[in-house]
Amino acid sequence: EEEEEEDGNERKKEENVAAAKEEEETKKCMVEQDEEFLSSIESCLSSDHYQVADIAMGELPSSNNNNKHKWYGFIRLLVYVKGEVTASNISKSSIPIICPVGDKASSYSTTTHPNYKPSQSPDKGAICLAIPSLSLLLCSMHLAGTNKYNVPETIFDDIRMKQLQTINDACFNNTEMIVDDASFRKLRPIVLGDLNFRVEVLSSEGEKERGGKDFCAVNEILMEGETDKVRQLFLEYDRLCLHLGHTTRRRQQQQQQRGKNEFIMNNVNENENHITKNGSTINVDDKSFPSLRRIDLLSDVVDLIWRESFQNKQKTSSNVILPTFTFKVGDVPPRSYANKRTPSWTDRILVSQRLLLLLLSESDDNWICCDKDQETMHSEEEGIQQPLLVGSGEVTSIGTNDDIVLSDHIPLHCLIHFK
Repeated sequence: EEEEEEDGNERKKEENVAAAKEEEETKKCMVEQDEEFLSSIESCLSSDHYQVADIAMGELPSSNNNNKHKWYGFIRLLVYVKGEVTASNISKSSIPIICPVGDKASSYSTTTHPNYKPSQSPDKGAICLAIPSLSLLLCSMHLAGTNKYNVPETIFDDIRMKQLQTINDACFNNTEMIVDDASFRKLRPIVLGDLNFRVEVLSSEGEKERGGKDFCAVNEILMEGETDKVRQLFLEYDRLCLHLGHTTRRRQQQQQQRGKNEFIMNNVNENENHITKNGSTINVDDKSFPSLRRIDLLSDVVDLIWRESFQNKQKTSSNVILPTFTFKVGDVPPRSYANKRTPSWTDRILVSQRLLLLLLSESDDNWICCDKDQETMHSEEEGIQQPLLVGSGEVTSIGTNDDIVLSDHIPLHCLIHFK
């Protein structure tokens, strides 16, 4: 018995040594990948760009006692600024905010933030950086996904909206934010990341059995590639569009209530729509996209591409931005959608007056437009004045990076010029 116990202890030691060695190798591999990733980013920047922030929330891969769980990533926010003096000033004045909202148990944590709980995995939440000198609040987010079949998306929407509320409170009700009220109100939130809102078209049970929920119905529309159908799919069945009030059905209801005969935000002169495409990037001139008209930048571009196709009497357009999720992992471009989940525009870039506006799904204040002659923002309702925030910027390009294969997503990017 003593020999068996001794052998068991010896095996345990060997297993622990092997596990420690494997973990060390994993960390080394991640460090090498991290250095390669940073080098690839910095190679795209000029020599006068300086890193002012590198904030992460997460852990390196490791196994728990049962050897069943491996951690798989973290949320990260990298910020580079042009000009050494500007970068130095921003580094001193910027305020990082970490807000984990994950609900998975994790093996261990590398973050010491007081809001982090051992029972939470930091794969969900937000990394934010408040930059008062530039009136910007940059937020890199990853919200809850849809991980159960035959469960209505409204259930997961509620989870995501609660997570947004938590993040909003962390940013705007944070006692650590040493910014005077006037400056703080002028911060423009720019939200980017995997917000995980899905497309739900409520397909028949037969279609669902052939693939992931709604996969067949959505994939058929995407394969046809007709601009009008893709636009309808996005505006009618994208859950984030529904919450932000961008859906066609909802706009029609709003117009009837207001006695208007035209779409609220679709008032761009037909002769001013000009779009070009470089790879998968939509380049929009300042005439056709004079201001950030909506919280969700993708909604504007989808409408703009549809208008161009309509004017040119074309059913399809190479400019269409297709769903960024979910692709087969490891696929080389052109990639195919994986049939276990419904293709969706989960990756978004939002520009809002405040993060809280994302929660006001029943409020007309979500509709924000710019008064070019006055430096004020206002909603469509007369008399409601807002600070000059969203309308002070111009989007010159937005698109996907189809050639970057890092996960089951395709990255989304945009270029915004703030005045």
